[in-house]
Amino acid sequence: MKLMHHRCLCWSVAALGLVSTVGCQTTSHMQQDAAVGTFLGSAAGAVIGHQSGHAGEGALIGAATGAVAGAIVGDAKDAREERDAALSQVSHPVQDASLTNFDLIRMSQSGLGDSVIINTVQTRGGTFDLSPDGLINLKSNGVSDGVIVAVQSASQQNQAAGYASSSTTYVSPSSSIYVVAPQPAVRVVAPVRRAPVVRTRPRRSSFHFRF
Repeated sequence: MKLMHHRCLCWSVAALGLVSTVGCQTTSHMQQDAAVGTFLGSAAGAVIGHQSGHAGEGALIGAATGAVAGAIVGDAKDAREERDAALSQVSHPVQDASLTNFDLIRMSQSGLGDSVIINTVQTRGGTFDLSPDGLINLKSNGVSDGVIVAVQSASQQNQAAGYASSSTTYVSPSSSIYVVAPQPAVRVVAPVRRAPVVRTRPRRSSFHFRF
């Protein structure tokens, strides 16, 4: 009887040590829940096995069963957290990818053409300093007039849209900082409407004879 209690205690202590070790070395829910399941399963298995005189075997079977169940539950938690993190990154692409004056200078000095730079501004958007000092800095660092004018035009379009929609981010012109919103990725192409075909019945020719 004492030997059975000793074995049961050994299995419980070993499982508890596994829980502590895994919990300190990793933050994965799958491994943590597997360790917790091992501990709970070994304890429950030892108690059940003790009634039939097989406390050690019951603890071992319970530990294996608890580890599998805990790993399944923990893996689901990890998958949910990864999905939430991915959705969080996708929901804020504009803030992470927005351009600045420095990006315009860097692209110009790298030899990219005006059309490429302008398309990048329209696609990704950005926050630009269009004050006199900002324009001089852009020009002196190799940014072409075409790119500068395109950014100014995009800023004016956003300014006009800001009055029509409250969802458009707009900064007051007094600060000389303009926010250019990126163009939507989805473009709707209207179908071509064909003119209806009108079919007319041929008229019967009438002949008049005079005698």
